[in-house]
Formats: sequence, C-alpha cells, structure tokens
Amino acid sequence: MIKKAIRAWSKGSRVERLPDVIFHIGAPKAGSSAIQRFCQTHPEILAKLGYFYPEHTLDVNGVSGGHTQLAGALLNGKLEQAKVRLEDWLEEARKRKLCLLVSGEALYGQAEQMRQLTNTLDVRVVGFLRHPVDYLLGNHNQGIKRHMQTRRLGQLLMEQAGRPAPHLVGLPLLKWADAYGDAQCHFLPYRSPGQGGAPIERRFLEVLGMPEKEAKALVGNVAITNRSYVTSALELKRLLNTVLPELPDGLAHRVDWGLQGYSDKAQDEQGLSQTDIAANIRQQLLDELMPQMAPVVTRFPALAEVAEIPVSTQKAPRQSWLNLSAPLEALEQGEPELMTQVRQAARSLRDNGRCDYTFFKLLDVLGIEFEEPSALQNPLSPAARRVLTSEKSRDADVLREMAVMLERLGYLDDAMLAIEQALVRRPKGTGIQKIHQRVAEKIKVRKEMA
Repeated sequence: MIKKAIRAWSKGSRVERLPDVIFHIGAPKAGSSAIQRFCQTHPEILAKLGYFYPEHTLDVNGVSGGHTQLAGALLNGKLEQAKVRLEDWLEEARKRKLCLLVSGEALYGQAEQMRQLTNTLDVRVVGFLRHPVDYLLGNHNQGIKRHMQTRRLGQLLMEQAGRPAPHLVGLPLLKWADAYGDAQCHFLPYRSPGQGGAPIERRFLEVLGMPEKEAKALVGNVAITNRSYVTSALELKRLLNTVLPELPDGLAHRVDWGLQGYSDKAQDEQGLSQTDIAANIRQQLLDELMPQMAPVVTRFPALAEVAEIPVSTQKAPRQSWLNLSAPLEALEQGEPELMTQVRQAARSLRDNGRCDYTFFKLLDVLGIEFEEPSALQNPLSPAARRVLTSEKSRDADVLREMAVMLERLGYLDDAMLAIEQALVRRPKGTGIQKIHQRVAEKIKVRKEMA
C-alpha cells in the first residue's frame, strides 16, 4: 500500500526516495477544504515529513479549492499553462529536496490530462470516497452555495432518478488507477465526524507517513472548515439566489462567506443528511447507485466501507418548517450594506413582474410587501411584455426576453438556444452576454452534478 511505502520512505528505512509528486484529488465534498487549510497553515510540519506544499489562498472562513491554478488550467483545456505551473512547483520542491504535494478536488476528473503532464515522473495519488447519497446531498449544497442554484432537494432527487452518476460512485478513481497503477493509488473511505469518522486532517497525515499517535496529538480538535450549510442557511441562500444574479459580481461571494461562517459556528443545527430523504426514495437511490459503484469496490476492496455507513448514526429528522431568522440576522449584522442592495434588487424585480414561488418566498422572508397571486400567472414580466409589443424592438430583444422566460421556467437548453440566437444578432450586447453567461453556468453546474 502507498501508505506503508510513504511511511517507510519518510523514516528513511528504505533506499528509495519519496516520489516526485503526490496528488490529493478529493473527491469533492470529502474533506478537501479541511486538508487544504491544514496544509496551507502548517508548511513546516509537511517539510519535516518531506513535502513541499505550494501556497494558495484561503477565504475569510479558511476555505479554498486548493491548487486551483493547476486544476483550473486543466479544466479550461490550457495544458501548456498547467505544465508551466507544475514545472515551477517541481523545480521549487527539488531545490528544497522535498516531494511536491498538490491538493485540488477539481483534479478528480482530470486523470488523463495529468498523466500527459507527468509521464516522466514518479507519482502517487491519494483520494477519499464518500457514500454516493451523501455525495449527492453535498453536490446539492454546493450548487446552492457557490453556483446560484434555486432548485429544491426533491427536484434534484427526481432529476437524478434513473441516471448514471460516475462521479458520485467513484468511477474517476479507476481512471487514476489506470493512468498510474493500482499500487500507486491510495483510496480511502470517507466518514464525516458526525458519522464517527476521525478528523480528515489526521487521516491525511497518516497517509503521508506520520505515525498515528503523533498525528492524533498534532491535529487534536481542529476547527470545522467548509462545513455544509446548515439547513436554515441553505434555504436562505437558495432564496437569495433568485436575486443575486441581478446584483454586481462578487456580492454572491460575500453572502456565501457570511452564511458559511454562520454554519461553521452553528452547534445546534445540522445540514442535510440521508434522514431528510424519504425512505422509499433513499432505497431507490441505493438500488441505482450501489451497482454503479461495484467496479470501484471490486478493484479497491477497502472502499466497501463507504456503502456500509449506517444512516442510524445521523441525527433524527428535523421539522419541515425552518426558522430563517438566525442566518438572516447574521447577514444583516455582517453585511448590512449588502442586504440593503438585496432588498432594493428584490423590490425592483417585484415591480417589474417577477412572480415565481421562490421569489415570493424570499420577499416574505425579507419582510417586503407583495400581492399574492390568485393563480398561476403568465411567466412574461411587464417589462418583457413591453419589449414584445414595442415597434422599436428588434429580433435580438425578443429572443433575449424569450431566453429569460425559458430560464425562469427551468428550460435551460431552450433558453440557451434563444440567447445564442440573440447573441448572433447582437454580439456586443452586454445584457445578452450576461444572460448567456448565466445560462451557460447553470447548464455547466447541471452537468457537473449529474
């Protein structure tokens, strides 16, 4: 196993040197942020173990995507840029006579590209795999937190039914094993602390070669990093996402930071768990997902533990009604000017005919008056109606409004078709470009979460 080999190398009990590089690849929603925070803030400990961990940024809550400079370049098809970045890190590691250690959950699906960049290097791969249903819940949380999703959990579960889910069940791990060899890969089952799992930082240090006793003493009771939003914060962010696209760029991040900080400190509230899924639906998911995971477990038997995590370790189901006052108050206190902008944008959308259920729910939470619809209203806003009836409107204007209407109804592919045609007719239209970017991002997130 890679764990034993690395431990031996780190103790100098073998002639062989440490590998050139170790890649920690996630998977996403399996403790990566906690690992990255520890590595970023304890470079001297890693150096003593024999590793060079390049610096990266952390946000106000200690959250990052790790080495996104490398992973982002790969995701965007910029192989040469990724190669230059990796070579720079390798050169620095060699100067220090250390093994390069890279962490990025965005590397999870990039095995083939990484193999192209490292075909002359001695590589080890470390990854964690969590229960696929927990992973699905984590994806739902992440979609709302960072990607402006507004769909409810029930909608996600309906969309997932009957669909293949390679990322959820760990199939990308097999591609890493194909690229580098099974013996070069160390894949572990992930359990959250709430499921009885040890701190992920401690487990990672043990993989790198630190004895269990030392790792346990060093890590101790570490602060929670990038915890899934608690349910009240998640619902508030889901509602706010209906307004945030109308605000200047960057403000959504400030809302996220505020709600992340609230969630990390909320001791009396939990995030979504499998107990939030009806028993029959959960069983249906298990019946569909577990057979898909079989090739991973067959090849790496230690991962069989992933499927054995009992739901009974989770807390009891919560009440269906959520009190959003606490996370809202946290935002009001931390970002008062931002919340003023949110309310102004919400009133403007109300006055221009926004009338979907999620939006009305947000208005209610924010204490903004609105006229309750007596029946399902036409999805066209008054502003859209004015455009469609104006003699001055051009094809690009009509297509733009059609795209917005289709987007609100959830028909993203049709919305993209309409906005692309609008862009053809008015390629320099900033409003059209913004809508196109927004719809493209939603489609991208939908594909990533599939």
